[in-house]
Amino acid sequence: MPTRVLLLTCVLGLFAARLPAQETLSSVQRELDRVDKEIEREKELHKTERKRAGDFEAEKASKLKALQDQLRLTGGKIDSLKKQLDHARQQKGSFKAQAAQFQGRQKEFLKAFGKQVRDLAAAMKRDFPYEREKRVSDLEELANAVDNGVVGVEDGLNRYFTLTQTSLDFAYDTEVYRGNFHSTEAGDQEGSFVRLGAALLAFAGDDGKTAAYLARVDTGYVWQEKDLSPETRQDIFTAAKVAQGKVAPQLVSIPFQAPKPVEGSK
Repeated sequence: MPTRVLLLTCVLGLFAARLPAQETLSSVQRELDRVDKEIEREKELHKTERKRAGDFEAEKASKLKALQDQLRLTGGKIDSLKKQLDHARQQKGSFKAQAAQFQGRQKEFLKAFGKQVRDLAAAMKRDFPYEREKRVSDLEELANAVDNGVVGVEDGLNRYFTLTQTSLDFAYDTEVYRGNFHSTEAGDQEGSFVRLGAALLAFAGDDGKTAAYLARVDTGYVWQEKDLSPETRQDIFTAAKVAQGKVAPQLVSIPFQAPKPVEGSK
């Protein structure tokens, strides 16, 4: 049975029970119109609620899909991060092994480097005696610092090259300085020492007679003052005057005595 007919029947029944006999047909019609309007309003409300429910379901489905997509992307990122973490762990293990290997080689190098510095210090004890004690002491201090781990590779090498270069630079210098010389023949004498690089260290006495020069022999360096020829003595005095600027520069024969070659050496 249609809804309107059912409602109309109910209304008519109500009117039949309530209204007196003189109720007119027009009043019944007005009541029917009101009921129709109520029905239409209910239909609109129902339609609106259905649309709202449909929109809600569509929005819910959209948000659910977006959430699922986000979860899927998050899962992919988590998998990617796990792979990166595994790769990082592998690299860390590789780097750790390389670091251990490098540290081992560094220790070996420092050990060999310290020995090299000590060997040079020992050899320098027989070197030209210009500031020899200080040069040897500086090298021995560096060797101790390397052995004790106070100095690293880079700093140690820099200091080593600096000391070596400083030790070599004086070979190109010329200087004259005042001092006393103990002569085995004339006792203590005042005069001037003249040094020409690492080739000559000579003494010219103020008395104009005492002269000596440092000669290299097989055992090291010794002062030569006995049995010097007049020419050698004069050359020493001339070299001192030239170095002091007292006379014009000129060629001077430098007394020099090289150590004897070792038999069997090539």
